[in-house]
This record gives sequence, structure tokens and C-alpha cells, in this order.
Amino acid sequence: MKFSTRKDIDAPAAYVFERIANFEALERQAMRRGIDVSRKDPAQPRDVGAGWTMKVPFRGKTRDIVAEVVTYCDPTNLVVAAKSGGLDMVLTADVVALSPKRTRLSLSYDIKPQTLSARILVQSIKFAKGTLDRRFDRKIDQYGATMSDDYNKSLLS
Repeated sequence: MKFSTRKDIDAPAAYVFERIANFEALERQAMRRGIDVSRKDPAQPRDVGAGWTMKVPFRGKTRDIVAEVVTYCDPTNLVVAAKSGGLDMVLTADVVALSPKRTRLSLSYDIKPQTLSARILVQSIKFAKGTLDRRFDRKIDQYGATMSDDYNKSLLS
């Protein structure tokens, strides 16, 4: 099952990539949402091989997720692969400069079940795919708007 969206952001491509690859800020955001996040290596670089283990509450259970950066091409592409139980997940972020101050961010999140119980879980999620697609789009729209606002504020200061 795949979720994907595109968002045009009023900020340079390097700024957008820096924000999506700011792992420390993303870790803090996850912790504020009740996700227990720990790094594979406390001194890990912001590059291929950076990894995390997470405990994520989902559908009344705590799921263990192991994630690792598999592609890091500054400032155009970031791919993170994750595993949880019988699920393989891949998050891909592509950053394309449309102009010096406008960028298109394309995000896709692909979930592939590897076990029978994971297939049943994904099948049940497919029933709500339309709602989840809209929620995914809305969250990325908010994230892009926040990036644009933050960039514009940084120009004023």
C-alpha cells in the first residue's frame, strides 16, 4: 500500500532538504507525540546508516520499529527503510528546485506486508485509505506551510 503527495514550498531546495533531514528535530517531534525514540548510535552522522529504534502506539498496541537511512543525496533525495513485525516500510522524500526560492517536495510512504498477520493489518487499513490519504496530504500541507513561514521569518531577522 502506498501513500504519496507533492507540496510546493516557498523556500530554496537546500533549506527544505535541511529541514526534512534534521533528524534531531524530527526525533523531538516524535517524542512529543508519545513515541519512544532511541538512536542506533548516539554519535551517528546525518548520512546513510543513521538508524533508530522506536516504540509506537498503534491500534492499542505498542509496535517496535527499526528504521535506517538507506539513501542520503543532499539536497535532492532521502530514503528511510523501516521494519516492524511483518511490515517493511519505505519513506522516500524527493526535493526538486522549481526556482531559486520555490521547491517541490514529493513524499511517498510504501508499506509491504511480509506475513499473514501483517497482510490482514494492511488489508484493514485499505478500507480507510481515502481518509488516510487526505490526512497524509493535510499533514504534509501543514508541514510545507510551516517550512515556508519559517523560511520567510528567517529572511526578516
